[in-house]
This record gives sequence, C-alpha cells and structure tokens, in this order.
Amino acid sequence: MASFALPPHGEEVQLLRWLDSLDGEAESVKREVSKSWQEQIRQVRGDQWRIERPPHFLANITKNQVRRKIALLTESKPQIQIRSQRANLTRASDVLYQTSRSIWDRSGTEDSIYRLAHFGMTVGSGFLHVPYDPLINDVEISFIDPRRVYIDPGISAAPDLRKAQYLRIDSVVSLADLRARFPGRGATVKPDERVSSYDESKGRGSILASVLAMMPRVYRPGAGAKVGPIPRAEVREYWLRDPQLNTEGTLLYPGGRHIVRAGSVILLDEANPYWDGEWPIEMFEWDVDYDTPWGMGEVQDLRRIQEAVNRLGDAWVSNRLLGSNFRVVADVDALDPDQWAALDNDAGLIVRKKPNRQFEYQPPVPDDGTMPQTIQALIQLCDLLTGNIAERSRQAQPTDMEGLQFSRQTLVRSVARRLETMLERIGQKLISRVFQFYTSDKVLFQMGPSREWIAYTFERQRLLQDDDGRVRETEERQEMWRDFKFMIIPFSSLAVTRIQRVMAALQLRSATGVAPSIKRILAEADMGDPDTLIEEGIEEAKRLPQPPPPKGRSGRP
Repeated sequence: MASFALPPHGEEVQLLRWLDSLDGEAESVKREVSKSWQEQIRQVRGDQWRIERPPHFLANITKNQVRRKIALLTESKPQIQIRSQRANLTRASDVLYQTSRSIWDRSGTEDSIYRLAHFGMTVGSGFLHVPYDPLINDVEISFIDPRRVYIDPGISAAPDLRKAQYLRIDSVVSLADLRARFPGRGATVKPDERVSSYDESKGRGSILASVLAMMPRVYRPGAGAKVGPIPRAEVREYWLRDPQLNTEGTLLYPGGRHIVRAGSVILLDEANPYWDGEWPIEMFEWDVDYDTPWGMGEVQDLRRIQEAVNRLGDAWVSNRLLGSNFRVVADVDALDPDQWAALDNDAGLIVRKKPNRQFEYQPPVPDDGTMPQTIQALIQLCDLLTGNIAERSRQAQPTDMEGLQFSRQTLVRSVARRLETMLERIGQKLISRVFQFYTSDKVLFQMGPSREWIAYTFERQRLLQDDDGRVRETEERQEMWRDFKFMIIPFSSLAVTRIQRVMAALQLRSATGVAPSIKRILAEADMGDPDTLIEEGIEEAKRLPQPPPPKGRSGRP
C-alpha cells in the first residue's frame, strides 16, 4: 500500500508533481460526471435532432422551459438581513447591511445569480466567487463556470464544499494581466499555444473552445492554426487543506494553502489569505445527486420529449405540405431529362410512370386534427415536469388565500430555497471580507428604494464599535465577523411570494383597521421608499377638494 504523501513545501519540482497527481484524480472523476454536459448545453442552444434536410418543424422547447423557470426563480431581488449574534451590536449590523448591499449591487450579483441558475438547470451545478482583488482594492461577487472547477471527490454534497481537501479553478489569462498580478515570476510564463491560437478553417476559434473546455486537451497544430494577437496562458488556482506541521507542532497552514500555477511556473504559494479560513467559492446544486456534489439538472429529462415533439411536428407539417400539392401523373418519357430536372415537388407532387402501365394513386388519409393537440399535450407535460404550471385549485378563486396557496410553484420554490441557502453562505464570506479589507472610510453606492443609485459612506470606526461606543480590542477584530449572521428572507426572490404577502397584509388591514401599518404594506410591495410614498400621499390629499358634509334627513346639513 502506498504511503500517504504530504504536499511538499519549498521544492517546486516536487510540488508540481504532487499537484499533477491531484489533477489526475480530480479530472478522472470530473470526466465521468460531466460527460453529458455538452449534450445538455446543445439542447438548450437549439442544436437538436440533426437530420440531413432542413426540418419543416423545429421548436426549441427546452430553452423556453429553462428561461421561464429561471425567470420565476430570479424575477425579484433577494431581501437580505444581517443580525448580530451578540447583544449591543445593532449599529454594527446596520453598517454591515448597508455595505453588503452596496457590494451586492455594484458587483451585478443579480446577473451572476441568473447565470448560476441557468447553468444549474442545464448541467446541475454552478459556483459563486467572493474574492478580494488587489488590483482594484475591493471585494467582488462573481459567477464561475462549473466546467472550470475541479473538486475533491471525497465530498458528496454541495454544502460540504468547505470540507473538501482541495479544489481547483481554471482560467485563461493574458500574459499582460499575469505580469500585472504576479510581478517577477509572471514574466517567466510562456504563451500557451493551445489558448493563444485559433483555427482559420473553422467559424468558431479554438480560443473560446479552450476557455470553455471541460477537460484539458492536447493542442494539435494543423494547417489552419494561426497564432492570435493576444498571448495567453492557462492558469490553475489551487486551494488545499495542508496538514503539514511546523517545528512547534502546529499547522503550517491552519486556514489552508493557496497555490497559483501557469504550466510549470509556480506564480504564488501562500497560506489562505482570508480570515475566515474558508474557500472563496460556494457551490450550488440544482437538485440532489445521490453520489456526487455536482447535482442534477432538468434539461436531460426534457430531451426525449422535445425530440418527440419535433418529430411529430415535422411529420405532420411535411404530410400537410405534400397532401395539399397538385398531383401530376405522366409517362416517364413525356419530357426530356433536362425538362424533368427543372420540375420539383414544390408546386405539385410529380409521379412518373412507364407508358401503357397501370398506375394508381391513393390519396392520403385525411387529417383528423389531433396532431396539434398531441403536440400541445407533450409541451404541457414539459411544463408539468419543470413546475412552470401553476398548481391552482379548480374550486378556489385566484383572489382567495386558498387560491394563492395553491397557485405557488412548488418545484420552483424548492429550488429557490436551496439557492437562498447558498447565497447565505456567500453572504457570510462577504461579512468576513468587509472586516478584513474595508480598513478605511469610503463612499459606496447602492440601489435605492426608488430604483436610483444613492451614496453610502462606510465608516470603519462604526463597524468596530458596539451600541455604547466602545471599540473592540485589536486582537479581537479578526474574529468579529463570527458575531454576525447573513440571512435571506425565505422565498423573497419569488415575485409570487411578495404578492401573497401584500394581499395577506391588505386583508389583515381591512379586517383590523390598524395592523399591519401602511408603511409595512408599502415595504412589502417594494414600490419605493415607504416614507416618501406616504409623504407624497399626504401632500396630494391636502390638495384635493374636501368632500361636502353629509346631509341630514331633511336634506339640510
């Protein structure tokens, strides 16, 4: 039995060999997991049911299903909350809330969530990244293509990513960017021919294919290969749990180890730079896969149904076109060969028979009109499988609370809760980044309640104080992020949830006359700043003419 080998420290050649062994394990597992991903992406793109002739009927039902479900899942911005887990930290919680909202809005997190859900429904998983970028001196939230990530096969669930012994993130970076980020060693990196060249004989260059490739592929130069104008290199970023001990018997890398390599050049080898000691990415799985953390998408379940719809539709349209044509029956020598070649079946169905031979043409069976209903039924089956159909009770009225409860998309809500749980893990990392990297006052921008960009001034001192103005000790600041919890209001990303809450609040207001307050109802409706809306309503009421006093029974006031 082979002995357990620790990752080497200080010996670059040995370190590269050890990293290569990690690559071999991770890539072999990923190859099996992702072998159907490209086919599922083709289905969403519309590259389906390949036949020799152009089809008469081809509907991309899968893409429509994906877009509809993701629209339901992401149509509203998730409502975040930050609460302190210790008393007397309300003001610091408010500072973290405003700062997190600013980073959330500035990073375009809603677009990252959309892409995350799109990849999740298609291939089963996706990743969000919360790094600190020293070049811009700020924290960002970004999406990572799952085809670029390789993880420890020892974990079986996406929430357990923090327990992974290693993970790897691939990217293609220009040499100019590498030299800016890694001065010194970045200058020794050579261009990678595989990602710096393109194929002139193909419509789509090999550069894009290399960026999106699920597995590293050997570049084979050919007659059409041409060196591109931008030299690039493939960069691999590793995050490792390193069990090595120092001379004092403690962990050499207590929060993990961070390594960046480009080919055979180690660009960076350091301890995990983040205070929380966690990996800077989180994984989202669309649905549970029992054996791996990569999850399961829904596109693979729609493939056969979509193919059946397109085959039925193509056959039906083809028969309708042929059955509606004129029929020309003539002897085979009635025209010269070139004249026969000039005719086709577009205007009429041409049948050539031998002279003095009997020929009988049987008209097709009349269309009974059931084919469109069959196609529609299959499309509705896709709606049912994806949960895009509202499960509404036939007896309940849409305005009733019972009708609202039945109208919620159960399958969409189940995905929404998993997504929100993953975003809470991202938000917890965001809190740690604020404490670590926001070391001075700065002006931030966030989307205001009335959909306009407003400025917010981050004050570092307020973040470090309790409600009584006492500042935490310097040695405690590295652990202060643990005192706060990032949370998302359940199902706040679903517009139907907001509609339900607003209608419930209106009914309670009508029944009680007092609760909930108008301000609370306006806040739930998310129509703008509640205080501003109330002030505008009061001012408008003052300008309106007063109603006449009620008259008595005699008709007089």
